[in-house]
Amino acid sequence: MLVAYYRNLLAILAVTVFCTGWPNYQAEASLGFGQPKHWMLGLSLLSLPLCLFKPRFKQDFLKVPLVVWCFGFAFVTMLWFLGSSQSEIAGRELRGRLSDVMLMLSCLMIFASPGAVRSARWALVFAVLFGVALNIYEFFVPLTFSLVHGRSAGLYINSNLSGEALVLGMILSVTVLPSFWRGPFLLVTGIGIFATFSRAGIGAWFLAVGGLLFFTKVVRAKDLVWTFLLSLLVVGIVLLPKLDTILKTMDQAGVINKNTEERLAWLTNPSGVSDDSSWSRVYVAQQAWRKFADHPWIGGGTGTMYESFDISPHNQYLSYMLDYGVVGATIVPLLILALIWGARGETRRVGLVFGATILWLSFFTHNMLSVEHSQVLFALLAAMVSTEPFLAPAATKATAAGEAAHGKALSGA
Repeated sequence: MLVAYYRNLLAILAVTVFCTGWPNYQAEASLGFGQPKHWMLGLSLLSLPLCLFKPRFKQDFLKVPLVVWCFGFAFVTMLWFLGSSQSEIAGRELRGRLSDVMLMLSCLMIFASPGAVRSARWALVFAVLFGVALNIYEFFVPLTFSLVHGRSAGLYINSNLSGEALVLGMILSVTVLPSFWRGPFLLVTGIGIFATFSRAGIGAWFLAVGGLLFFTKVVRAKDLVWTFLLSLLVVGIVLLPKLDTILKTMDQAGVINKNTEERLAWLTNPSGVSDDSSWSRVYVAQQAWRKFADHPWIGGGTGTMYESFDISPHNQYLSYMLDYGVVGATIVPLLILALIWGARGETRRVGLVFGATILWLSFFTHNMLSVEHSQVLFALLAAMVSTEPFLAPAATKATAAGEAAHGKALSGA
């Protein structure tokens, strides 16, 4: 019982710390609580005692597909490092990617029970709503956390990271809520994501909501509709009479500026608007593709992308292809496959929506796999999917024994 309480406490701690952006925020704000790597190491050390309470832990743990992917990714990273320049940048990338693997494996150990998974998912609901609240606040009080005027970010500091974290957290936590609250939860999260003005995040939200509505069917369309209509009614009654004052205040605060105007224009006409950010990303991506063409089969080695460009190509596939060659193009798809391998029922459908969202976001970011909230969520989905060779072997045996006894009783009858 004590072990279960300890595991659940660590599950809540892992989600509330890493899925709110706290480690990076406190480091940037110089609050004196260490760097994110220290928080990652601390959680990993706290998770070690858990492996002592499972007799067959090592054998069962190694069977989990995400563990296989982690060891494969670590092996490729170390092997390609030997063929790299082995510069300080390459070494930093090697250490960073091995730390990412360590955090995923540690969280997988922590989430290794149905109770821990439930605790983590409820903590994730809190983390998402907390992030939404901060983003809405910062929308009216710019630069409270964000480095970009007019774009909310919350504790993530980076608006794009905030949008990504909220949509991914929304997908994995929505089904833990009662059906009645799922529609409002999606809409509230959408407001928080919209406040970031992250085009990738907003697009991911539409993709995720569409998948949850029409593919998984875990959210009822009528709940989403009535919540939307009720929200319009409240906005009409409360805000419309004060609209002029609100717009004037927002204009004075700098909420509406050239950057946000371009992003709003893009939302209404994605194919007809190209801002400075879009052009710079396209240019860097073109240069990165030419660099990849120099060594397409084996790449330039671990850290090549950061050595070659001051501004990253904002594309996870291309970033890994620069480092690992054609092997790099398979890293994200293989991760998704590992996460949903063996999934069934509702978890399988939710996992597919989560995977599709990751594949989408990876076209617009180069750090999809290197941010702490993603690593925690990967481990959480793997734990949700796993059918207990290592999560709960005793429970599986008890279920099998119960079914056998039930079968004998029926035969006797």
